Amino acid sequence: MKQSIITKLKRAAMYLLGFSATPMLTACYGMPYSEDEIDPTPFDDISGVVYEHDTMKPIPGIKVSVPTYDISTTTDSEGRFYIDHFFSSSVRASFEDIDGAENGEFYSNAYIVTSENHHNQNAVLREKE
Repeated sequence: MKQSIITKLKRAAMYLLGFSATPMLTACYGMPYSEDEIDPTPFDDISGVVYEHDTMKPIPGIKVSVPTYDISTTTDSEGRFYIDHFFSSSVRASFEDIDGAENGEFYSNAYIVTSENHHNQNAVLREKE
């Protein structure tokens, strides 16, 4: 009998600790997701602008990719990008500096793209110091 009470208390403690750590992890690392569970609504393209974090100036030469569909493009001279593809549900878009120091060096970032934000999926990258 004691064993089952102790086991239940341990499970309750782990359950509570899991919930108390969730906001901290979400703030640091972003919301965990399964691409098919966030928004199952299909959409037909992704577009937006990539900006530098501090100055909010557009960044050219950034690779924008959707790894699950194995497609990518590069931002133009005004930081704009457009991916013309049919997506069956929400996806993860990755933003990566591929031109080295030519336009500054930036850390990579990723965003969840859904049917609600696919026409204005702007991204912000921090410059490496």
